[in-house]
Amino acid sequence: PSATHARGSRESLADGGARRRGAFARACRWCCGKREPEARHIRLNAARPTPRRYARNLVVNTKYSFFSFVPKVLYEQFSQFFNLYFLVVALSQLFPPLQIGLLFTYIAPLAFVLAVTMCKEGFDDYKRYRTDREINTELYTRLTPGGGDVTVAAQDISVGHVLRVRANQRVPADLLLLRTKESSGILFLRTDQLDGETDWKLRLAVPSCQKLPSDEALAEASGGVYAPEPTADIYAFEGDLTLSDPEGDATEPLSLDN
Repeated sequence: PSATHARGSRESLADGGARRRGAFARACRWCCGKREPEARHIRLNAARPTPRRYARNLVVNTKYSFFSFVPKVLYEQFSQFFNLYFLVVALSQLFPPLQIGLLFTYIAPLAFVLAVTMCKEGFDDYKRYRTDREINTELYTRLTPGGGDVTVAAQDISVGHVLRVRANQRVPADLLLLRTKESSGILFLRTDQLDGETDWKLRLAVPSCQKLPSDEALAEASGGVYAPEPTADIYAFEGDLTLSDPEGDATEPLSLDN
């Protein structure tokens, strides 16, 4: 009996420790803003499509910020052997027993190389910033609950928004094709910015949404979308869409073609 009691005590202590570690990990993820990927349940045309807050639809390709520019550039440059070597040689000339020639001849070339590199890095990063700003401020039409529409910038698009994307317009996020103007419900798009392929790919609208008479009817429809947790595989997707009407709910499977 004593051995059984000891074993039970150890198991209870282990369970308690595991629960504490799990609670601590969840608290850390909550404080740091890092959350485990999870499936999404999105309500169509709801004032609040999802109960959770997700990352903004913001494109950021810049390498530096105002405060990190100088430290990062210097770190990258002196991570290279030759730049570090010339820095050590230049610093050694500050000590009289090690001086060989003029200090200027050691400092000036290194300072010139660093100045040119910093100017180039700053210019390239500014061009990336301008490109990001053009993408993030591009305007799209969002269908609102009730049949209206508003104009939103790409960076203000959130999970659950229903958008009207026009021909030759960039797709601003991962979107589900609900309806097209073509009666067949098909369209062609390119994914070169996603996977580098420039050929046109066929996509199909969800049949139950394609049957609706207009975009206004789509904006007034009620239902929900189930999407699995995000993965690194861009060529796989499975989910379902449920559309509600007076006759009942109809659920349709979703795939990469949608």
